[in-house]
Amino acid sequence: MEEILHSVFLDDERIACQIYAMLANDLLGEEQLEKIKLRYYDMHRNFFNYSKDEAEELGKSGRKVGTWNFSKGVEPFMPKGWTRHYEDTITVPIPITHTNFIDLTTRTEHRGAIGLDLPTWFNLKDNDRRIMIIAQDPLRGNKWYFDAFFKDGNYVCIDALVASPFGLHGKSWRDTKSGEGRMKLLVGKLLEQGYGIYLTDCRKYFVYDHKESDIYSSAKKGIYKDILKKEIDIIRPECIVAMGNKAYNYCVELLGNNPKLKHLPHFSGAAT
Repeated sequence: MEEILHSVFLDDERIACQIYAMLANDLLGEEQLEKIKLRYYDMHRNFFNYSKDEAEELGKSGRKVGTWNFSKGVEPFMPKGWTRHYEDTITVPIPITHTNFIDLTTRTEHRGAIGLDLPTWFNLKDNDRRIMIIAQDPLRGNKWYFDAFFKDGNYVCIDALVASPFGLHGKSWRDTKSGEGRMKLLVGKLLEQGYGIYLTDCRKYFVYDHKESDIYSSAKKGIYKDILKKEIDIIRPECIVAMGNKAYNYCVELLGNNPKLKHLPHFSGAAT
């Protein structure tokens, strides 16, 4: 299945260009376009690789695995003097310079763990049988990320930590038996049936913890829905699957009683 997934991962160049532009123009800022392209480039070429820490651990058991290779400028968060970092494939920061979201970096109370998942897709090229899967939030843990400057003995990363919905860009995430692994199996089965799959989140930024993220997302809901509408217009799916109540409510507000819209429980442990 892994080879099949990779063979059609990010496969439509025309859609890729539109998504890169949308992410720059509507989410991160035009100045971040080249970093967005590099991040996608790294996700594709490292599809079968593990982070440095994971590769070293697996090597102790005799497994020979590839190690993720980061392009210059899109490397894991590692400020000078910080000793607690680890090279996870979801910890790559990209600055947020877009006027709609610059408040994430200028707010008085600097608190990190700002998550953003770049949309991913499989088998969209020359394929009209497209399913759009919409998840809820780009969740991040705030244990490791405090600030881009040194404050009260802690660093805080106020850039977006950029990954992908359900971590399907990362081998170790696809290996799990939790939501990420279940999503890999679902996408694989749909690909076997000839469908093209596009994955995205309805709420684009996760901010520090669930409480703060809920407050922020409520303030940005209109903008988030406009971005989601652009994604739908780009992909033109024949079916839209909202995973979880948050995603479903966003879609109902945006699309109304549309027969294309389906509702499934989220793949998190509690929902399952």
